[in-house]
Amino acid sequence: PAAVEAAGNKYLAREHFAAAGLPVPAYFRVPLDSDPSTACARAPWPCVLKPIGLSGSRGVIRANTSDEFLAAFDRIRRLLDSPDILRHRDPALGFIQIEEYIPGREFALEGLMTAGRLRTLALFDKPDPLDGPFFEETIYVTPSRQPTAAQQAMHDAIQKACTALGLSDGPVHAELRANENGVWVLEVAARPIGGLCARVLRFNG
Repeated sequence: PAAVEAAGNKYLAREHFAAAGLPVPAYFRVPLDSDPSTACARAPWPCVLKPIGLSGSRGVIRANTSDEFLAAFDRIRRLLDSPDILRHRDPALGFIQIEEYIPGREFALEGLMTAGRLRTLALFDKPDPLDGPFFEETIYVTPSRQPTAAQQAMHDAIQKACTALGLSDGPVHAELRANENGVWVLEVAARPIGGLCARVLRFNG
C-alpha cells in the first residue's frame, strides 16, 4: 500500500526518486489555499504546475512568466474545487506541485514487475512535441524508433524508479523524458496503460 500511495502522489514520488539518486527537477509543493504570489516568487523558470493527486496530464500546465503562473494556479485551483474531484476526498488533491520544466522528447513505458524485476512490454514514442502550456497526448507509437542503448537507459531508469517506490509485483505505466542530460522519470503508476493505447498490446502464451 505504501508503494502504491507513493506512486500516485507526485510529491512523494519525487522524494523517493531523489533519495534513490535519480535525476529530479527542482520542485516544491504548496497548499491549494496558499497565496499564489508567494509560490510564484519561489518558482524555477520555466516551470510546470501539477495537481499532486491527478493522472493523465490532467491539470498540468507550463508557465514561462509570473502572469502565466498566476493564471495556471487559478485554473488548477478551480479544477480541484470541482465536485467530481472533491468527491474523491484525497488529501493529496489539496496541494499543487511546482517543478522546473524538463525539456526533451517524451516517452511512455509499459512494464510488468515480478519479484522486483522490471520486464518492459512496450516502449512508446510520443512524436508530438509536448512543450506546453498544456500536455495533451494524442499519438503513441510502438515499437520505439529509439536506438537500443537509449531504450535500455529508459528501462534502467524505470527499474530504479520502481525499486525506489517499493513496487515489486504487478503492472506499471511510466512516463519519462530524455535529453542530453539523461533520462528523467516523470512518474510511475502502479497500473496498466489506460485509454485506447491498451488495445495495441497483445501477448501470446
